[in-house]
Amino acid sequence: MVLADGILGQMMESLNLSTPQPKVIDKGWATTGTDNIREHNIINSLYIKTDESEQLNLRLQSKYEKIKQTEQRYEITNPDADIMLVAFGITSRIAKQAVEEATSAGLSVGLLRPQTVWPFPSKAFEKIAKAYLTVELNSGQMIEDVKLEVNGRAPVHFLGKMGGAVLSVDEILSKIKEIAGGINNAG
Repeated sequence: MVLADGILGQMMESLNLSTPQPKVIDKGWATTGTDNIREHNIINSLYIKTDESEQLNLRLQSKYEKIKQTEQRYEITNPDADIMLVAFGITSRIAKQAVEEATSAGLSVGLLRPQTVWPFPSKAFEKIAKAYLTVELNSGQMIEDVKLEVNGRAPVHFLGKMGGAVLSVDEILSKIKEIAGGINNAG
């Protein structure tokens, strides 16, 4: 250590260096590298033996069903609304503002925001609205899921944009009013 005027000084603290011990991590999930200690975790689509293929399919179907029952995540605003918007991601934030403005204008509008798209939140569709509007920043990938859940019990409309442009609150409100006019004229 160099002090003022070029005088050398000594370090007073001792420094203890230790050799880090590597952590032992269970990698039972790894697909390879088992040194044949256990069976590889590789799912192969080519099962020659039909019993193995059937057992794999039964195991996976059971796993998928358990996920479907326990992992659906969603949020609903105004669950008794006549028109239910369905939107996720940034679009749901814009749709939420549109719902607030539509509600202030006397329209019965709610928002269903899927937090998981798989499994799709089918539980959120147990009570059916008079109409649905999927609001998406794509070409309508979620509309098919909504139509499957609604199963013809209500009309499902689409409003979307692609290419990076974001929908405005006014565009969503305009579509809500169009749908509301159809509901009021039909009722």
